Amino acid sequence: MFRPLPLLTLLSIPALALLIWLGAWQFGRMAEKADAISGWESREVGDPADWQAALCDIRSSFTGRAVFPPDGVEGGEVRFHGRSTSGELGWRLMSPVPVPACFDPAAGQYFLVQTGFETFTGNVLPAPDVLMFARPPEPGAFDAANNVETGEFFRYEAEALSSALGGRPVATDFWMIAAGDEMPPQLANVPPGQHLGYALTWWGLAIGLIAVYLLMHVQAGRLRFTRR
Repeated sequence: MFRPLPLLTLLSIPALALLIWLGAWQFGRMAEKADAISGWESREVGDPADWQAALCDIRSSFTGRAVFPPDGVEGGEVRFHGRSTSGELGWRLMSPVPVPACFDPAAGQYFLVQTGFETFTGNVLPAPDVLMFARPPEPGAFDAANNVETGEFFRYEAEALSSALGGRPVATDFWMIAAGDEMPPQLANVPPGQHLGYALTWWGLAIGLIAVYLLMHVQAGRLRFTRR
């Protein structure tokens, strides 16, 4: 015999649905991350190409494409927190370059190009010989706040970058940074196995909630497994 406790049932159903959904979401993220890592590992960078030709080639994706740096770009106007190609922490020195008219999605905007790297110890590395188009990193929950006045950035926020660059509109979907063999942070920071762990945690909490729900009904005499 089972007689549900109304208030407990009313609270438990949405909580259970949320826990199951969170587990399914993390399980889906595991598959997405595995596919993204597989695609990155199997990418064909190829020989560096002219950056405008790579950006305007509608037949293929320019993300991850190795290119030669644009000519005539001035030294870094803003600094973006990151790592050098050798793994040193510091600042990417970035400058804006106009998006060519052939690239309609961002025509009239500017995109950031890395012109050098400065380590936290003050060592300034030379301008890279080869760059690549990449997607800016997703904001992290623990990233420091951007400082528009000093031009120091920890998260990619196009509006804030635009303010630091005198109001020039900044593209949101791509930038050009030093080409390296290091896996992008958005792929390396949370591997697929960690997403699986999150999914199992949420589902485990759902199972625990069901167990507590049933136990409370047993203790209240509203759930019996034998007839009187």
